[in-house]
Amino acid sequence: MNTMNPTKLALINLAEEILQTKSFANVSFQALAKGVGIKKGSVYYHFESKEELGEAIIDRAIALLKQNLKNIEHQPNAKQLHVYTNWFAKHIGAAQKLCPGASFAASWDAVPEKTQIKVQQLYRLHQESLSKIIQRGRETKEFALTDKTPEELSTLVFALLQGGLLASRVSQDTEEFDTCKSLALSLVKLG
Repeated sequence: MNTMNPTKLALINLAEEILQTKSFANVSFQALAKGVGIKKGSVYYHFESKEELGEAIIDRAIALLKQNLKNIEHQPNAKQLHVYTNWFAKHIGAAQKLCPGASFAASWDAVPEKTQIKVQQLYRLHQESLSKIIQRGRETKEFALTDKTPEELSTLVFALLQGGLLASRVSQDTEEFDTCKSLALSLVKLG
């Protein structure tokens, strides 16, 4: 995405900010045009529809997560787990925003099917990647063996991190996210 047109990138950045702090319903081509300093018709040059814009936001989130996971793939599993859990605070912002994918959840029935599929791909990437980290960590004895499968643990960890983002957004207290993150780490490491 480094070669993306600067105006298109600015539109995605602004739309993502609105999505994560308000809702996708608040994303309008008029607001984007005004925020970026272009004519409303110019937004349509970059995105034929709001659905296409939503998909671009999720595609970028998928690409960013894949790149971050690739950057840590040769690290010890415990380090990968820490980087992964810190990714939420670093790239999303505890007490500030919601995950781009989770931002669609409140109005899920109104989200276009193609966008829903993209959001589901993002969620699967999170859970499958985390499950692999947990499995490898168990194999190297960095993480505890429990009665929970790596898939079940990845679901719990992911839910705790997402819930921590939501709770900290409402309370405006990053400690709520940190508490959820600590619990998630202890579930994996200690069982």
